[in-house]
Amino acid sequence: MNRKKLFLCIELLKNFSQNQLKDLEKILSCEYFNTDNRMTKLLDTFRKYKLHTGRFDKNLERIVYPLFDDRMQCAVYSEVFEHLPSPKERLSKNERSWLNQNINKLMRLVELFLSIENLKKNEEQKNDLLYTELLEHEQYRLFNQRIKKDKMTLEKQFDKGLKYYAQKYKIEKAIFAYLHKSDKLAEEDNLPDLITNLDMYYILDKLELWKEVLSMKYGSGKREYDLSSMEAITLLLDLPQYVNTPLIILYRANITLIKEESEEAYIKFLGLLNQYELTVPNDTLSGFYTSAVNYCVGQIKQKKLQYIKKMFELYKIMDKKQLLVVGGVIPAVKLKNIVTISCRVEEYEWAKGIIERYRPYIARDIRNDVYHLNLGNIALHQKDYETAHTEFMQVNKVSKIYNINERVATLKCRYETDNNALQAFRSAKKFFKESKSLPTKDKKGYSNFIEILILLYHVRHNVNATKTDFDNIKEKLLLQEFNSDESWLLEKIEELEHKIK
Repeated sequence: MNRKKLFLCIELLKNFSQNQLKDLEKILSCEYFNTDNRMTKLLDTFRKYKLHTGRFDKNLERIVYPLFDDRMQCAVYSEVFEHLPSPKERLSKNERSWLNQNINKLMRLVELFLSIENLKKNEEQKNDLLYTELLEHEQYRLFNQRIKKDKMTLEKQFDKGLKYYAQKYKIEKAIFAYLHKSDKLAEEDNLPDLITNLDMYYILDKLELWKEVLSMKYGSGKREYDLSSMEAITLLLDLPQYVNTPLIILYRANITLIKEESEEAYIKFLGLLNQYELTVPNDTLSGFYTSAVNYCVGQIKQKKLQYIKKMFELYKIMDKKQLLVVGGVIPAVKLKNIVTISCRVEEYEWAKGIIERYRPYIARDIRNDVYHLNLGNIALHQKDYETAHTEFMQVNKVSKIYNINERVATLKCRYETDNNALQAFRSAKKFFKESKSLPTKDKKGYSNFIEILILLYHVRHNVNATKTDFDNIKEKLLLQEFNSDESWLLEKIEELEHKIK
């Protein structure tokens, strides 16, 4: 049995809601889409044996599915091919082949279902397909009526971004196809509009990609890309009809900020955002503010701690302008970062409000875990270690990032409250050292953090500790190139120094 093909099918199904599974069943039961009743049986069997669900392994490196061994293969085969003799202990070569063929067939139907779901949500894509079909059937009156209505809807948009120009270009392209097909090109054409909208669609798409490429390049510190085709677009950007376009001005300022990483570029970019933000779609505006946040993160890593407050103010702006939720969700990692930076400026009540306000926009399957972890982080910053530990105990293993955050936070609690925590520290250090999925810098940062934590723990419980002991630990800490939470360790060193004095 080809387990990879089975798992591909399961991957398509494992995140489906109950309503989506019911809608998929409707597709499978409709003869227009499917005439093979074994597809419904196969889906029902997957659900019966919970083969479409999975869990993370103990290190959160991969998804582990219920065991699809010979016994389970025979059980699935017997239910799907109930009219055939049941296999004995394992499937024969032909039986495996039949089951595999049906799994592949179900995959194609699930893919078709997802395509239909997308068309239901995406009016523009549906219209693109409709234009082509109307022209194919020479339904010119209906085509023109539809195009006129869609153009009027587009023109009502005040904020015109990439999606606007993409759809405007597709409409103009469809009109050009109509004029060509109906032999009207000799009398009229729409080439100026077609060219302008193609240019804007291309420019904005290219600038967004350029911004992302630069973020990857400067963020990783290792990746190299050929950016010559990106740089070449400057000639197009400098044309009179585009050079003063607000969205293009903002993209260029954003790219300059990423390349230069200067205070001057940062201030200029924020000023332009304030000037032009009303003309920018929310998803694009959210990306611009995220770039400003990323600049602050880079400055904080360089120990320019004044940017902690600036980063917090950016998050407050994004909250006020409703830019934190994009596409109906807020990533769990983003919410964690907002809460952490709020705690660093001691805005605890604001952070609690943020957690409550954005709780409904976290993915349903991890919502409670994210909620408790963030409340635990607030309690930890407030030195309420008992509450923090209670909150962390309610966090399940959801994702690698959250597992790491919860693990480190728990270690901090144990440092403060547990007189027998050394083994836990050493186990955590071994975990980070042996992790295969963490980047080298992150592995080193967490390992160094725990190394200093262990040294502090020894000194904390040594009644004969002296200032020299603290100075040695502090010197070792400051010499480390990577440390996942240097500021917290420095705070603990300072607390112990005060205690000895």
